[in-house]
Amino acid sequence: MPDLSAPFIIEASVRLPGLGLLVLPAAPAPGWLATYELHTALAISLPVIALSPQSVIGTIEEITRNGQLTERALLLDFDPDNSLAVGTRLQVSEASLDLM
Repeated sequence: MPDLSAPFIIEASVRLPGLGLLVLPAAPAPGWLATYELHTALAISLPVIALSPQSVIGTIEEITRNGQLTERALLLDFDPDNSLAVGTRLQVSEASLDLM
């Protein structure tokens, strides 16, 4: 099982209405992101300003943008009013197909 201790630091996030929040990792992406199969569900701790961290489920996805190479991202089952700030650190605590 991959080491999940490396945090996922957000480079960009995009709200996808009806789907959740797509978050892209800052370089270098955590190694575990490439290790898991696509659509693996992850338990993620999400910091929320002025509140305790919120637990959400995210899945590993692949995207291609602006003619660049395919990259991995997380699709969070989370629908905030705004995107998450660049530099926000997400911590993964568990990976399982049973989380969905």
